[in-house]
Amino acid sequence: MRRRRRTLSIATALAALAAGVGVAVPAGAAPPSPRYVVMGDSYSAGNGTGTYEERTCWRSPDTYAAKVAAQDGADLTNVACSGGVVADITQPRALGSPFVRTATYEVSGTATVQQRKWLQRAEAEALCGTPAQPDWHYEQTITSSAPAGRQLTATVSCQLTAAAQVDAVTPRTDAVFLTVGGNDIGFSSIVLQCLVLRSATGCKGTIDAANATLPTLKSETVAALTEIRKRSRGNAEVYLLGYPHLINTDSYRIPEAAPTYDAGRALHDLQLLGDDLQREGVAELDAGARGNGGFTFVDVKPAWGGMAHGIDPRTAADNSQAWLVPVLAPGRELPEWVHPTVEGHTATASALTAALR
Repeated sequence: MRRRRRTLSIATALAALAAGVGVAVPAGAAPPSPRYVVMGDSYSAGNGTGTYEERTCWRSPDTYAAKVAAQDGADLTNVACSGGVVADITQPRALGSPFVRTATYEVSGTATVQQRKWLQRAEAEALCGTPAQPDWHYEQTITSSAPAGRQLTATVSCQLTAAAQVDAVTPRTDAVFLTVGGNDIGFSSIVLQCLVLRSATGCKGTIDAANATLPTLKSETVAALTEIRKRSRGNAEVYLLGYPHLINTDSYRIPEAAPTYDAGRALHDLQLLGDDLQREGVAELDAGARGNGGFTFVDVKPAWGGMAHGIDPRTAADNSQAWLVPVLAPGRELPEWVHPTVEGHTATASALTAALR
């Protein structure tokens, strides 16, 4: 219970602090609910669950983080996003392609002042629209304008943008959960070449490139995790979760008709190396945090039964036991392929719960 006790002690300390600055706290009142943040990529956003709040980041109310938060009576903020990379943790991310809007507003001043006031009016009147998520906003850039006295007609480029994910973390945050790194090493390309096209040459090329990227990815991930902890002023416990086995075998040779490359072995080795490097990075952070810890790597593979619930990569295979959405699954969209189903998120939640305790 070391980590859970730490979370509750933070909440209690905050309640005491509130009382110390004159905020009324009823005698015997329970400490505030824990505050959790989930960030990272599609494996945390919710791709694969089948229920979504929107289909840009593919955030779902049925993620592993939502399940753990419900168990703990915690408030959860989900800023994870499909396609997320390590850089998105500390930097804003453009979502989709920009579009244009044109409007005429009455504004005064020099040309520069007019444009600034025009943009303020455009934002106030939601010219680009109202973002569907609280961490999204529109970046507005004037591309052309035509002044006529106090009237300014302008066209603006509207770019939907997600804030840096770490912006959701505050000193009141008790725990942060995330999966990240898969897209940095080319997850989509690996799925396409190894599981959709089943190209020996293409699969080998994408996996070789991924292996070459992993050492740099480790240092980038460590820097991002450090920033998360810093934003919480050392209060939040940070849990980096690994990925489940993508396929249910450690040997799958392609092309199936005349195999020349063991894609299963290469993918298995890549995933284990990725786990090792993430585990090492987290252990280094945990040991170097002035004795306070605060960082945990969560290996979800045992909770998934090892490889038992990965996808069977063979053509026309029976994937009834898979906890990942199979490629070309009926009624499923491409962003859901090879992502955890509700059963998969339940397994991941169990692994995280064990780490929290």
